[in-house]
Amino acid sequence: MSKEEFGAIIFSRFDSTRLYGKALKDIKGKCLLQRVIERTKLINGIDRVIVATSDRNIDEPISRFSEESGVEVFRGECDDVYDRAIKACKKFHFNSFVRICGDRPFFDFELISRGVDIFKKSNSDIVTTMFPRTYPPGLTTEIINTSLLEKYKTIIKAKFDREHLTTFFYRNHQNLKIINIDNENFQEMNSLSLVVDTKNDLDRAIYIASHEKNKSEILPINRVIKLAKEYDASQTVE
Repeated sequence: MSKEEFGAIIFSRFDSTRLYGKALKDIKGKCLLQRVIERTKLINGIDRVIVATSDRNIDEPISRFSEESGVEVFRGECDDVYDRAIKACKKFHFNSFVRICGDRPFFDFELISRGVDIFKKSNSDIVTTMFPRTYPPGLTTEIINTSLLEKYKTIIKAKFDREHLTTFFYRNHQNLKIINIDNENFQEMNSLSLVVDTKNDLDRAIYIASHEKNKSEILPINRVIKLAKEYDASQTVE
């Protein structure tokens, strides 16, 4: 019997409505998914990184790129992320996992590492920055106990909750152990977005990445935030 592991699951698909093919869009010499994979590998306290995409033909490029990058892949239901997460955890024997959205090229791996440490010490159902939100989009952190998903898999039926994985639990938190990570600097960054979901988001990411000294540099989060603010300010100038 395989030992249970603590995983990181990157959820990605090719056909984003607002920025088609964004997972493989180039950001200064590295595609979006490559940047997400690189940062995920820097998270402390996890045993394995996988990419979870759909079993549709359109997501074959994501599967192929991930495997070429040395990352294992799970392919499942496109519109049911909840089911995909459970089945991925079963396949790779994850008793808990970090949820990584594939549109966050500059997420804070040190913040997530801290969340993993809190999770392991607290025996929690979820450790998060979304209860309430304490970090802007692109820096969201969620660590989830797989047994929680299993327990509610026949109860959660709404398409929105099946797609967004954790929203049901935040609304129905009674009798759950959810720990939120505080952020005393939230007011200074709450207007930011580091998610790549539109052409402007992609341009922002390219601007940030253009300040890397070389392809191996991983910009620290305080530098990322400063550059994102610079970019946003430049877009408001008449």
